Order: sequence, then structure tokens, then C-alpha cells
Amino acid sequence: MSSAKPIRCLAFDTSMTCPGVAIIEVRNRKPTIKALSHVKPNRDRDHAHRAEVIEGWAKVFLDKNCPRDGFDYVVREDFAGKTSTSNYPVLAAWNACERATSRFGLTFDRYRKTPTTKQPQLGISATRVKSLVAGSGSAEKDVVEAAVRRMTGYTGEFANFDESDAAAIGLAWLIHEGVIDKPKE
Repeated sequence: MSSAKPIRCLAFDTSMTCPGVAIIEVRNRKPTIKALSHVKPNRDRDHAHRAEVIEGWAKVFLDKNCPRDGFDYVVREDFAGKTSTSNYPVLAAWNACERATSRFGLTFDRYRKTPTTKQPQLGISATRVKSLVAGSGSAEKDVVEAAVRRMTGYTGEFANFDESDAAAIGLAWLIHEGVIDKPKE
């Protein structure tokens, strides 16, 4: 058994309706889910109120689960909306999570498609997450959840797809970084 420090990844599936978060720990290239959570802000409230709820939820989660030495990776899914109607809610939720993580001295990692990519993205794309974890960029949520279970051995309940999606985001990032292996198809 290795006594090396585990690699830890904090991953957010960020949205205004139901963001999810997962902590993935890797020992000897084997990922395990250490913590999961989500929150469903009241849809009848305005975006500013819902963003504050998300920030509070993320702070409480981190207060309970953030190790003193932090995380090796802090990641999120990228988002590219086409209108302010779709952009604003997601970016407000992103900002809420970013404010929460910054209170713990954490910053989100930038995603570089290749080592020579000049302009890094703010996160990893949903298509890339699905491709790396489930083998297809168009995989449905239940297929992604099943792949997360296979990769991590997780037998607990996912309260919803936002939690399994957050875990998939973390796993995809760890595959991209070479920390764990891509599942065999």
C-alpha cells in the first residue's frame, strides 16, 4: 500500500437550477468519490438571490470537506451560451462558486486542450467530459452515471444527475491530466 499523498480533485457542475459538486481522490491511479452535494435554489427567486444561495451552499460544502492543504485540481465544466438569457444564469452561478472557493484560497484551473494551446478555456467542455468518461461526446446522462460508477466503484446513491455529472467532470479532468487512465471501451 502506497503512503503517497492522494491526488484530490474538486469538481463543479455549475448551473443556476441545480449545481452539483464532487470530490474525487486518486491513490495509485484509482479514483474514488469522497463527497457529493447539490443544491436546488428556489426558481421563483431572482438570479442574484439564487446566486447567493449557491455561494452559501458551496461555502458550507467546502467548510465541511476542504482539506487544509487544499486540492490538486479545482475544475468546472465550460459553458458557451449564445444569448444573455442563457449566459447570465450560468455565469452568475460560476461567480458564486468562484467567490466560495476563493474564501478557501482555491482557484479554478484553466483547461488547455493541448500543452501548446495559447488561450486556455475556463473549463472542460461537456462533449469532452462525455467522450473521456463515457466514450461518446453525445452520451446520455444515465450512460455517464454508469461510467462514473464503473471508474470509481461508487455504489452509493447519486441524489441527481448533477452530482454524477460533477464526478464525471472531475474524472475527465484527471484523465486529461494523465492522473488516471481512460476507461476501456
